[in-house]
Amino acid sequence: MFAEDITPELSARLEAGEVNAWVDMYAAMPTDFAHQFQLEIIRLENIVLTRCPAIPFIHFNCVKNLGMMEPATEALLDEALAIYRKAGVRHFSFYHIPHSQPANLPDWFAARNLRRRGGWERIYRDDAVLTRVIREPQNGQRVDKVTRATAPEWAAYLDAIYGLPTTPWLLSLVERPGWHHYLLRQNGRIAAVRTLHIDDQGMGWLGIDAPVPGVMAPSFDLDLQICRAIVMEGIELGVKFFVADIEAPVPAMNTPAYRNFEALGFKRPYFRSHFSY
Repeated sequence: MFAEDITPELSARLEAGEVNAWVDMYAAMPTDFAHQFQLEIIRLENIVLTRCPAIPFIHFNCVKNLGMMEPATEALLDEALAIYRKAGVRHFSFYHIPHSQPANLPDWFAARNLRRRGGWERIYRDDAVLTRVIREPQNGQRVDKVTRATAPEWAAYLDAIYGLPTTPWLLSLVERPGWHHYLLRQNGRIAAVRTLHIDDQGMGWLGIDAPVPGVMAPSFDLDLQICRAIVMEGIELGVKFFVADIEAPVPAMNTPAYRNFEALGFKRPYFRSHFSY
């Protein structure tokens, strides 16, 4: 079965893997770029949040781990809200998982007029060798790692897909320790990309993907090929757990995304909600 229950301790490790990737991503950001677009990552006790008044992109304006590593308090929640209000940010989100503490944290959100606005399926796998046979890339397709030589093309592709001005930031992540970027070419042209970040605990986060299957593109096959390459190389690089998302969730869990990730050995332990105004 694709769905699987896990312990709160493991869920905290999975979420920390993503948070660590974002913290290092912001550490790599060129200072002049950060100032130009008002991009910040802020620590509030054990909470990590991002803030960017200039770019209304959910990942740049979110509280990533309130109540996930240790119980939240209403004071911390209100302080996080004040951080966004002070900067005039109207659209921001709080991420929430079933293991978040306290259990009535959604009630605190509701009392402040924050509502559940959707979310993503959290998926993960361990370092078991891939045993399912996955179709090799077809003629005219190949998966390559991004190098400094191909970095400008990769960054331009991502910015064109998302309509963002992040090329200087993306370039700062190429050949940075812990970061591995992959692109799939189809007849010589980039057709899909994904990134793997490995933290010092061996947690491998899959992100910076485009086009998002089921959201930006109807086909899931290209993403499958990239994720297959990431899993195979990630195991060799010492990844203990891979953590990712399905960004077009359905209750029946019967889309190609679910089938593809199951074939790659992933499980779905919980749904990641986001709460916002």
